[in-house]
Amino acid sequence: MTVGSLVSGTILGLTKEEGDMVKNQELLASIDVEKLVLQKGQLQASLAEIDAGRIAAEAAIAQASDSLDNVQIRYKRIKELYSKGSATQQQFDDITTQLNVARSQLTAAKSQIPLLDAKHAEVEATIAVLDRQISDGTVVSPMDARVVEKYVEIGEIAIQGGALYKIADPVNFWIKIYVAETDVDKFKLGQDVSVRVDASPEPFAGKVAWVSPEAEFTPKNVQTKQARAELVYAVKVTLENRNDILKIGMPAEVYLVEK
Repeated sequence: MTVGSLVSGTILGLTKEEGDMVKNQELLASIDVEKLVLQKGQLQASLAEIDAGRIAAEAAIAQASDSLDNVQIRYKRIKELYSKGSATQQQFDDITTQLNVARSQLTAAKSQIPLLDAKHAEVEATIAVLDRQISDGTVVSPMDARVVEKYVEIGEIAIQGGALYKIADPVNFWIKIYVAETDVDKFKLGQDVSVRVDASPEPFAGKVAWVSPEAEFTPKNVQTKQARAELVYAVKVTLENRNDILKIGMPAEVYLVEK
């Protein structure tokens, strides 16, 4: 498994070397994310401005509401006087205009709140993204494993998506074998097999974990041209690495266990 960087930045620290063991969630690398932290600070400052703007908007709403209440009281009084002939047309027209203006001012004041709320939510979402990117500057192992390869050094620039380490499960191994069409029906899921390597006099117990449903040509690393031209089926076998004997890339032979 390749462990990569989810953010770009200068590599500040690397905790493991090739051959080292690493625990699940143990620190592997630290990447400089100072610029992201500064961006987050700027956005947090803008949140404070938005909050202050909301307070001002709420005050404007309260003021516009009071003004509208006062105008409505005067409008009601002048309208009653106008209906009795005690107020002029001009007075009634003026108070009607004032009422419309007061209503428009209150509507305008209220319209600022959803705009500020939307802006607040947008900034908070951006901060959440930055928080994730900042946390991605700390690279941890996704499992208990052994470091197989280290691709970078301290001070180099990590690229988003770039590889930092190659790690491997030191216990749970698998091997892929290729079986001729005439023999593939002998391999069933969960079937016991025996795996032999030159480094151990005793075989390893394994199980068939997957059988390809499609035939393919034998891989090119097979020695003879005739064998490479044959159609075979890929079979995946899983096994436990007893006493840390097995190594990645080690040649092995797989035998069916007769019952």
